[in-house]
Amino acid sequence: MATNLATMQRLKAAAAKAAARAASAKEQVRSAKALLKQARKAFKVEKKEAKQARRKVEGAAATLAQERMSKAVTTTPKPTSPKPTSPKPTARKRPRKAAPLAAGPVSSAPKGRTPKPKVPKPPDTLRSAADVAKSVIERLHSPPPVLAPAAIIPSDLAVAREPPPAESPSPETPPRDAES
Repeated sequence: MATNLATMQRLKAAAAKAAARAASAKEQVRSAKALLKQARKAFKVEKKEAKQARRKVEGAAATLAQERMSKAVTTTPKPTSPKPTSPKPTARKRPRKAAPLAAGPVSSAPKGRTPKPKVPKPPDTLRSAADVAKSVIERLHSPPPVLAPAAIIPSDLAVAREPPPAESPSPETPPRDAES
């Protein structure tokens, strides 16, 4: 009876330790999931910022290219006039204030010009999970492929090609002759 009581106490202690380890592992999984969730959010924010920056760069490049093209087209030699021209009075221009970056969506193209046509994205080679699941279900519901019929081998050739079964000699049976 004493052995059973000691064994029971030892088993109860082991069960309590296992439950504590399971609770600890569960808590670690929860914290890992929380970290993963935060990392995903940070990734989405960085991805969005990168996309916005890329759009700004593309817009600036397009604007610069358009300005270069318009300057190249509009640059013509000035006609020489016989009388000198007097300088025209110019109005004093005030410097424009820079708009804060977080004030709202920034348009990459200046106002009054048509925006650059968007280039369609190349089709993704990856399939969605729904497409994959649909193809798997269709494959499971379809009948198995029909295999070609097995080649018919004459029985005398099949027996001749099979190697004789390897038997280990035992002390009780005498060894076989090769001729029999």
